Amino acid sequence: MKHAVLIAEDDPTIGEMMDIILTQAGFEVSLVNNGEAAIDLLKRSRFSLVLLDVHMPRTDGLDVLKAMGRMARFPPVLIVSANRLSETIREAAALGCSGYLAKPFTPDGLLQRARMVIAGRNRANVVLH
Repeated sequence: MKHAVLIAEDDPTIGEMMDIILTQAGFEVSLVNNGEAAIDLLKRSRFSLVLLDVHMPRTDGLDVLKAMGRMARFPPVLIVSANRLSETIREAAALGCSGYLAKPFTPDGLLQRARMVIAGRNRANVVLH
């Protein structure tokens, strides 16, 4: 079974790179470039995992997490962000994210964390790759 992953990333280069890494690993990927589009897609589709940037136009990643908390379906979320502030990490964890991967990351680091979160073996940790 292919796992469906939603990537919400406003940097086109990083978004495309994440898409390629995950697609080549056998994931089914949907890519959006802002928080509003992520919320809209989450209302219409089911995902095994959401990869969510913190800083995005229109609606940021933390606001997406808040909106997800009001939805009936809440897939696991892995924050992927260059923001390494402990306050942001704590807020994301309090809002229900399953993990936090700091940019820059390695392809293997991304795949490992995505698989761990989908398998439920992650606990809102920061991993710096």
